[in-house]
Amino acid sequence: MLASFVFPRTREGTSVYKFYFRACLFVTLLVFPYVIYAAGLGKLTLSSALGQPLKAEIDLVAVRNDESSSLTASLASQEAFRQAGINYEPFLSTLEIAIDARSNGDPYIRITSPNSINEPFLNVLVELSWASGRLMREYTVLLDPVESVTPEPIA
Repeated sequence: MLASFVFPRTREGTSVYKFYFRACLFVTLLVFPYVIYAAGLGKLTLSSALGQPLKAEIDLVAVRNDESSSLTASLASQEAFRQAGINYEPFLSTLEIAIDARSNGDPYIRITSPNSINEPFLNVLVELSWASGRLMREYTVLLDPVESVTPEPIA
């Protein structure tokens, strides 16, 4: 008696939970293609060194044409840094973050700083927003010292 109350049966003899599982699976498969093609943040490529103004690019992946017009990138808020357990350094507020396009039309995020960066490690939390979503990702950057070329002594 209790078993029939906890595990109710449908007319076909299958449990209601099996029906709910199938319904959830159907809804997931219906929504899944939209989730797969959501914009994303790819790898960060650094083109500056320690003691120089920061120059970095972040690849944008799976950006649909209808999303590209509403894309915005920014440094996450100080509250988001706190919630993620990342120290918010004061010089991070000077970073300029913008979405740009490569020569082939692919969008990317350009990160620059007006002043030289003298911290060897940077923890940056980047926020990407578009009309139907928002994404945050942490990047840890190691700035190598500038390689100095010493002139060869002339004999």
